[in-house]
Amino acid sequence: SSVQPKTLDGVFCFGGDEEEHLAKAAAARSSEDPRAQVLGMLKLADIHAQAGRLQEAAKEVEDAQSLIRELRFEEGRACILVLIAKIYAKQGKLSTADQLDEALDLAVEAQEKFQKFGAKKCEAAALLALAAVRHVAGNYEDGNLAAKEAQVLLEEMGEASAVAEVYHVVADGYLLRDDTKRASTWVSKAKEIQQDLGNRRKVAECLHRLGEIDIRANDRAKAAATLSEARSVFKELGDLKGEMVVLKTLQDFHLKKGRLAEAIGIGQEMVTTCHDIGDTRGEGNALMSLAELLLEKEEIDLCEKVLKTAHQVFTKCRDADGVGKVMTLGAHLKNAALKRQIKESITANADQAHYPVHHMVELGLQQRTAEAFAALKGASEHPRHTAAGVRSWSGVVLGAVLCGVVR
Repeated sequence: SSVQPKTLDGVFCFGGDEEEHLAKAAAARSSEDPRAQVLGMLKLADIHAQAGRLQEAAKEVEDAQSLIRELRFEEGRACILVLIAKIYAKQGKLSTADQLDEALDLAVEAQEKFQKFGAKKCEAAALLALAAVRHVAGNYEDGNLAAKEAQVLLEEMGEASAVAEVYHVVADGYLLRDDTKRASTWVSKAKEIQQDLGNRRKVAECLHRLGEIDIRANDRAKAAATLSEARSVFKELGDLKGEMVVLKTLQDFHLKKGRLAEAIGIGQEMVTTCHDIGDTRGEGNALMSLAELLLEKEEIDLCEKVLKTAHQVFTKCRDADGVGKVMTLGAHLKNAALKRQIKESITANADQAHYPVHHMVELGLQQRTAEAFAALKGASEHPRHTAAGVRSWSGVVLGAVLCGVVR
């Protein structure tokens, strides 16, 4: 009724190629063995959690829990404990104190179980989950101690690539303290391991992460250089998805610095890249981001063209949410176009009169004021009007003048 440690260790990814992990998880889920199905679900949960897709991760854990109720499968239950702890850790500061306390207990319990089962890689995964939870809870020293224990286990197994993932967890802890210098040091160590292993895709991922840390450290020149290097490596590998991730980071970087033109240029590259890799939904989202930037720059006509293309793309892939986003932004675009027409009309009228717009408004006010006081003077000269009547009438006239100003 038990599962071999080697099979159990395959649940946790410790980096690696996501597509390869997804294929293995899918194969396990389609197995006739319910234990293999559970492990496939949990592997998918780990993939999603690692990528930050926490809702998808939680759904896989929930499905695994439903299936495991009918099984005597303690190893699978221990894996579930690790993944719940990992999801709470990935939520970061969104996790409550009670959730973090629960996550700590779950990770410790899982580590003890895996130690008993002799599943070292799973024990290392439990220790890394424990480290991450401790970091989020503010217990950084104990978090790093748990990470060090995981590193020792993985080194004993000869899992060099997995050791690099330990370094990323340590870097996460320093980023929670805004210590970008130490975080960068640990990610650089991970990059060195991947370089020694000849894993260029992982090297590119490390470069991307270093670029993100440089942005956080407000080192503009270093960030631009590092992200460009990451993009070059992804491009050489033909990894368009990786290149897209870097492009998005570069675009956000330019926007943060107020360089709208550069951000628009990158937006155009993102649309082309998504189209090339056949990511229709991604292409639609990239078009929407580009349209938003164009609208911000008041490029009304070009924005309208991009929105029409986005509508066609979303309709093609039957993305109702995407079509809804197009309609919403289209309404904002119409308002912006109307404002531009009004502004152009006012400017044209001012030019024809050879008089500034604000002076035209003042002239209108002066004319209405003069007419009002002329009427007031006529009323005061009428023999049947008393002083009180004049005061009452002047209030009506002044109200009319003010209404004219408001209009």
